[in-house]
Amino acid sequence: MARRDSPLDAVAMLPSSYLQALLDVLPAALVVVDRHGIVKHATGQIQRLASRSFAELSGHPIGSLVRPGDMGTVEELVKATASRPDGQIVGPVRISYLDHADMPRATQAWAVNQSGDANVAGIVLLLLPESAHERFDQVIESISVGTPNERILGWLAQALRYPPVESESFFLVPARDDRGVLRAPDLAGVPGPPAPGPWDDVWAGDHVVHHPNLSLLPPALRQAAGEAGLRAVSCFGVHQRTDGRYDACLVAWRDREGPLSSFATASISRAIAVASLALSHASEESGLRDGAFRDPLTGLGNRHGFFQALDLRSEAGGQPAVLCIDLDGFKEVNERLGHLAGDAVLRIAARRLAAVMRPTDDLARLGGDEFAVLCNGRVTKEQAGAIAARVVKQLSRPLAVGDGETVDIGASVGIALGFAPGAPADALLGRADHALLAAKAKGRGHIVIAAG
Repeated sequence: MARRDSPLDAVAMLPSSYLQALLDVLPAALVVVDRHGIVKHATGQIQRLASRSFAELSGHPIGSLVRPGDMGTVEELVKATASRPDGQIVGPVRISYLDHADMPRATQAWAVNQSGDANVAGIVLLLLPESAHERFDQVIESISVGTPNERILGWLAQALRYPPVESESFFLVPARDDRGVLRAPDLAGVPGPPAPGPWDDVWAGDHVVHHPNLSLLPPALRQAAGEAGLRAVSCFGVHQRTDGRYDACLVAWRDREGPLSSFATASISRAIAVASLALSHASEESGLRDGAFRDPLTGLGNRHGFFQALDLRSEAGGQPAVLCIDLDGFKEVNERLGHLAGDAVLRIAARRLAAVMRPTDDLARLGGDEFAVLCNGRVTKEQAGAIAARVVKQLSRPLAVGDGETVDIGASVGIALGFAPGAPADALLGRADHALLAAKAKGRGHIVIAAG
């Protein structure tokens, strides 16, 4: 029978200079040591693993490549491999090292005994640079021990700086005082809020927004990104609530134009899954505490919770804007199709309302078909009017309530804003309610503003 050539036979026929050239660009380090762990030869992208050149590594113990705390681990790996038959692979083990900038990094180390091969006569170590995936595993372990979400999200974003994504990333989450958004981590020189950008599309309800180049970004953002050497950006919604809004937004900037690769997208999806796990864990804990403040039908805040939030803002001396929203034509839906269809309309309306709110706005169902929005921070008449206009537009679209049945409803909005700091919550909501009555008196889809 004719001998079948193996791929290794073909490799063996390549010129040694060609093989060495391939090894020199290996995105890892290939190190040969003797049975005592002394380096005999090293090649590959070793400068990413240590501050020494190939020549400087020769004659030094392999432990000099790693951080002192991991010296015993790598020495044990060499010892274990030396006791195995030739060709048997041992590993991987996780070890840390200092790179050429003396920054701590991590790697996976594999080893194989090739002492019986006269051409090698030693133990071959393959050191693979850290990827995002190893970082994800570390983050998962931290979720169950009460690590703050801001720190967890920051770690995940930092993991995306490693292959295969290699992006400058951060998560956006509402600030604790609900008056803005925080970046985790807060990367200096990387564009983000409060500047308008694709993250606003995520807050408005889009799950994913891709910009493979900067051409469609707002001019100011395009300029800031270009000055930072960034050429593309993608934004992702993270952990969608029952009301349709997202608890966070992942922003990933890249220094190369073009779409994300499939394997980079897979890594980002894993980061989002881990982030969602952390946010879900926090939501479950908070849900146990604030169940009394939730509307069971829509998942929004209820009247009690809304009044409490409004009281807190007023007592703190804020000047929030309040929007009261009433569904036009809802009574007719209940009378014609029944209360189950009415409940479906309320749930869909709640999701649509949530989709047009800012991440810092508090949305609640006050009862029946009446909803309310607490706009935190200093809100201008133009900003409040823009929010109300989005509400009217969203709720004017036909709603499907099952069995092919669609209904046409709408929304009227009353707004109270610009009142003196510390104005009583009852007074604010009362003025918004009076404005709502005035809007409904004009017909469907009207907006009335009561300014202080």
